Amino acid sequence: MLTPRERIMCVLQREVPDRVPLGAYSFLLPRGSVERKLREKGCGIVHFEKVYDTEIKNVEICIEEKWENNEKIAIRTYRTPLGDLYEKIKIDPGYHSQWIKEFMIKKLSDYRIAKYIVENTVYHKNYDFFIEVEKNMGEDGILIANMDRTPLQRTLIELTGTERLCIDLYERPDIVEDFFNSLEKKQDEIYKIAADSPAKIIHNWDNLTEDITEPRLFQKYCLPLYNKYARMLHEKDKIYVVHMDGKLNHLKDLIKKTEIDVIESFTLPSAGGNLPIEEAKDIWENKSIIANLPAFLCYKDENFIRKFIQDLLTKVPKERFMLDVSEDLPQGFWRNTLLIVADAIQVYG
Repeated sequence: MLTPRERIMCVLQREVPDRVPLGAYSFLLPRGSVERKLREKGCGIVHFEKVYDTEIKNVEICIEEKWENNEKIAIRTYRTPLGDLYEKIKIDPGYHSQWIKEFMIKKLSDYRIAKYIVENTVYHKNYDFFIEVEKNMGEDGILIANMDRTPLQRTLIELTGTERLCIDLYERPDIVEDFFNSLEKKQDEIYKIAADSPAKIIHNWDNLTEDITEPRLFQKYCLPLYNKYARMLHEKDKIYVVHMDGKLNHLKDLIKKTEIDVIESFTLPSAGGNLPIEEAKDIWENKSIIANLPAFLCYKDENFIRKFIQDLLTKVPKERFMLDVSEDLPQGFWRNTLLIVADAIQVYG
């Protein structure tokens, strides 16, 4: 019988495991008796760390926490010689996820200040810490090196929001693309650190979905960078994983052209995706797929859950498929659901 780590690595390297792996992000699986039972049933821990530390020079960062409308809010202010920017973040009380309520870039002139922050960011290798965490993990799961999002996705998700970026790309693409170029130069630095690091698996949180990053944008801003970084990493025998958790049907042919190894947090059609797993496995025949466990299963009975897992596992390529808890599950429901899923995979996987 394979260990959780061995089982997951089989899928990432497109080898046949003894059964389809079940995994869970470490920060989405609270420590306790249920977590222990799940690990005993073969659920692997998927843990993320960076192989670098970040320093922002000549910028003062101030963080204020307060309550607004019964929600905990963090206001992070960046004070630079060119002016100040701030962002407002909601802190989820359950999984401590952070959701941006006000973005850092609020008007066109803010790109100049944000560019200053980017260009004054320095990265330092942090390999020793990564090695120690991996030793502690042992065979219970995998440790993944975390990268920044590609410039388009980082700007869209972290810095401007959808509306602001769409307007600016249409009206002043020169300013936006100049900012993208600054982000890309810095991203080149961290991928070089990752390529030289002890990490085997390199991960990008791009949170891709076609209804925002449509094919034209993907082809221009994402595809070239995916391939540049994939080649850099493959030269050092790394596995390149990209988090694509949205609708992908109209991006599937472009994704096929990428040289990334793993599509991670794939959303099944029953959970809001629009690309059937049977079609995805055929068109991405040289990529592994890690699908997100649908949250709606938490509201179903045991028979439904077992039948869902059984049906799913008949459709997937065993050497290229894994099921993972990679999105928040409803508090109060996940414990029973995950135990049923783990049992069903042991039977049908």
